Amino acid sequence: MAAIARSVLAVLTGMVVAALVVAIVEAISSQIYPLPRGLNAADPVAMREYIKTLPAGAFVFVLIGWALGTLAGAWTAARLAGRSPQLHGNIVGTLLLGTGVANMLMLPHPAWVWILGVITFVACGYGGGRLAARARPSV
Repeated sequence: MAAIARSVLAVLTGMVVAALVVAIVEAISSQIYPLPRGLNAADPVAMREYIKTLPAGAFVFVLIGWALGTLAGAWTAARLAGRSPQLHGNIVGTLLLGTGVANMLMLPHPAWVWILGVITFVACGYGGGRLAARARPSV
């Protein structure tokens, strides 16, 4: 039972770390690409229309946030996992892929963001797990 609890906590902690990293990158992005005055961010229709007008640089920030968040979250989960660190990193990457796809379905994203986003989540989930697994001392 302790191993299961450790696995669940490792994945949950990885997800929290990922969310924090993405939030930090989004905060930086919002300083460079602020919302227009009067735009209600809670209005999904208004947000969809606004996102259609964003320059490519704003989407690059999204991809950077997803990459750094996924890498950090997968690494964290893999480091905290007792066994199968790579599996835990992959789980975090897969969960974040699901959240990213949901985001892209709700709000319009260019095709290149879809393609690079999916690649980013998979590669960074794997990479974070791999980095953490390699950092462990061999027994």
